[in-house]
Amino acid sequence: MTANYDDAVVSPEMPTVNVRVIEDANKAKDRPKEIRSSHRTIVLTLANPWVQLVGYDPARISLFMNIMDNPVVLSGSISEASDPANLTGALVAPNGRLMPVGNDYVVRAHDEQFVSAATYPTRVSFTIIRQV
Repeated sequence: MTANYDDAVVSPEMPTVNVRVIEDANKAKDRPKEIRSSHRTIVLTLANPWVQLVGYDPARISLFMNIMDNPVVLSGSISEASDPANLTGALVAPNGRLMPVGNDYVVRAHDEQFVSAATYPTRVSFTIIRQV
C-alpha cells in the first residue's frame, strides 16, 4: 500500500503551532567549562617496553603519574621512548626524564607523553585532568 501525498488535502481547521524560543543556542558558548578526569594503569612488558600515555591535547590541564614497580623514563617522542638506552640495562644514561619508583609526578603540558622501562613488568598508574 502506498500513499500519495500530492493529493493530500490540508484541512483549513488545522491549528497552527506557535513556537517560542526559550534559550539561545549560542548561549552554550558562555557555559562554564567543566573539569573531567580519567584514570588508567598500564603495564610495560618485554613485548611492550614503551607506550604513549597521552597524545597532544589542548584541553588537558595535567597528567598525574605514579610509578609502581620499577623506574621508568618519561619522554616526548617515539624515538626517545624506543631508544635502547631507555629499554636495557640499569638506565645509566636515559633519553628523557628518569622517574624513580614510589613518587607521584605531575606534568602540566599539552604535548605527547611516553614512558619506557628496562625492567618488567612495570606498572604506571595515571590520571588525566581535562577542562572541556
